[in-house]
Amino acid sequence: MIIERVNLQHIKQQDHVSTLQALEVGESIYCDDARKAQSIRVLSYYLVRSRKLDRKFVFRKMDRGWRIIRVI
Repeated sequence: MIIERVNLQHIKQQDHVSTLQALEVGESIYCDDARKAQSIRVLSYYLVRSRKLDRKFVFRKMDRGWRIIRVI
């Protein structure tokens, strides 16, 4: 068996959890990539349900991308 050390910072993707938690009411995230936008949308639903947050996010299609907006 071979055990290798992996640099976690190298494989770590952008931390969207901290971004969503930092949003204030009326602030939003703009994504021009459909897959990333859907990923953040699903993550926002997961955070609200699993952590019982009193927040609400809406997902809107814009001209050249998608916007995730915190409304509550």
